[in-house]
Amino acid sequence: MSINLMFNNVNNEINKKKIVNAVFILKDIWIKYPQNIRIFEEIKKLKKRTPTQTNTSLNQSEVNRFFKIHETGKTLSVINNLQLLYKKDSHDFYVLSLLGIFNSLVENYEAAIKYQELSIKLNPLDAGNYLNLSLTLEKKGNLNLALSFIESATLLDYHNININLQLARLYSKLDNYLSSYLIYKKLVVLDEFNFEINLEYAKSLINLKKFEDALIFINKIKFKEHEEDKILVLKGLVYFKLNNFIKSKELIFNALKINKENDNAYTLLGSIFEQLGHIDKAIKYNINATKLNNKNHIALNNLAACYSFVGEVDLSISTYKEVIKINPQYFHALYCLGQMQIYKGEFNDGWLNFEKRWQSPDYFHKKLETSKPFLDKLDDKNLRILAWNEQGVGDQVMYGSMFNELSNLTSKLSVIIDKRLINLFKRNHPKINFVSSKKFVAEDEYDFHIPFGHIGKHLRSKKEDFKKSNFPYICGNINTKKFIVNKYKKEKNILVGLSWTSSNKLLSDNKNLTLESLSPILKIKNIKFISLEFKDTTNETDLIRKNYGIEILKEDTIDNFNDIEGLSSIIEACDFIISCSNTNAHLSGALNKKTYLLLPLGKGRLWNWSTHNGFSLWYPKTKVFQQKNVGDWDYPINALREEIIDHKIKIN
Repeated sequence: MSINLMFNNVNNEINKKKIVNAVFILKDIWIKYPQNIRIFEEIKKLKKRTPTQTNTSLNQSEVNRFFKIHETGKTLSVINNLQLLYKKDSHDFYVLSLLGIFNSLVENYEAAIKYQELSIKLNPLDAGNYLNLSLTLEKKGNLNLALSFIESATLLDYHNININLQLARLYSKLDNYLSSYLIYKKLVVLDEFNFEINLEYAKSLINLKKFEDALIFINKIKFKEHEEDKILVLKGLVYFKLNNFIKSKELIFNALKINKENDNAYTLLGSIFEQLGHIDKAIKYNINATKLNNKNHIALNNLAACYSFVGEVDLSISTYKEVIKINPQYFHALYCLGQMQIYKGEFNDGWLNFEKRWQSPDYFHKKLETSKPFLDKLDDKNLRILAWNEQGVGDQVMYGSMFNELSNLTSKLSVIIDKRLINLFKRNHPKINFVSSKKFVAEDEYDFHIPFGHIGKHLRSKKEDFKKSNFPYICGNINTKKFIVNKYKKEKNILVGLSWTSSNKLLSDNKNLTLESLSPILKIKNIKFISLEFKDTTNETDLIRKNYGIEILKEDTIDNFNDIEGLSSIIEACDFIISCSNTNAHLSGALNKKTYLLLPLGKGRLWNWSTHNGFSLWYPKTKVFQQKNVGDWDYPINALREEIIDHKIKIN
């Protein structure tokens, strides 16, 4: 819509005496065209044309008395008295305003919103009305609507510090860190000695990863003695972001010496110990934070994550739900809750919450750029669908278990996928059009689109649905497989594919094993081990050969990273596979190869490795051996060793 048409709409609303609508259109113009000065000229004209309603039966001493009664804990009494006044005169501006404020204070948000909307209707150009309603909507968890009202308030009173502060805070909560920073930058000039504003400006610098600038600014903040703990916590946060956990921890403990009730200090300590792998201490400090402040949704979110790391799935789910009660639009918590629910088998709620990943600031995958609509229902087999990849190769392989079913529910299915996987899928899915993720698919080729992570909502709503997958649903090159068999199985020995590291940079420390730790299995006689590793592991394999005389085979004619078809052919040639949680585990599962997954307890145990009777839900021939204690591989390795030695493994 053109700017002239938008201004015409403003005048139309004014002529219909719908002043609030006019204000919101002007706000939309301002957001879209922030440099247009005509907006403020129109506001001035509007204020001249619109009389202010200030009639009230209250004087200042009565208003002060109401707040004093509130401070004694008798807020409901104040509300009752105000309601009596409202019944006498429903257009009493200050009565309406106070009813909104006091109902909001006792968390009676519906009533607060009712009175605040009436206040705005009575005085549509009073910025304070919009501020009050924005604050209530924020408390209720409706951040986007709260933002819309505070943006309107800013337009009506551009230099008001409280209004700008609320705007900056909402932008920050909605992860619009740049806009938040720009407003705080203005606020520290308008009110340079305001301690809280200075702290929040420093946080905005941290959010933008301007860590050095943040430290410089923090050191300039003037503070009183009792405020020093907040300064120390803020410095601790900067050093935490810089991965200097020793310095960060030192600052936080110093802050707690000054103020033992600083819940933010305990929250940050929890994050530090989580990063250091001390999950028990992380849980302890996050609990301390929530005891001091039961509305600290960050500490609760971190606590929920820690519970998931130690296998307390039910506790993790219930804690994530607490987070969402406090902040319904904390999308990262909803995304994590979805993962936990899917892991537990609560698929309907899980897939729904899993969709919120796109609104989580921690989800870094890119959306498909298209004007075509999103697929929300699978009720018309005449539709042409484009399914597109959003995550790594392993996840693409896993979601590929549903491609055949999806294809049967469409007239044409095109799938965007990592080019290294195309040949693996094409042989088993001749009806599907597979396209490299580096190529563009013309929009006239499809009617609707869907990311891989949304397919499960339609096709995996209960455990029984996982049995619908046709295994194997990928395959390697038969000639390459024969070559590997002829080269390495001449003596009819057992050939085992081995994969012990993950390329996931965020979780590799938790998921990876070492060949040294696997030595109890590697020492078993009559087994040849062949490496499935993507990277060069020569130093490690040389060391294991030197120390134990164990040879880890490596097929040098196949590039395991770039030639995934060749890698899959090696997997097919093996009698079984031993792997940590990585792409090879997914490939082996999709190839329907007998697989033994060594799974961590903690961060590296991802949601998609949920099990049924000890086997992967996604891959029925993948048996899971999981740690019992975080970081301790002894149990799963020894359990697998016993299974092999006791001849429980039947070679295909």
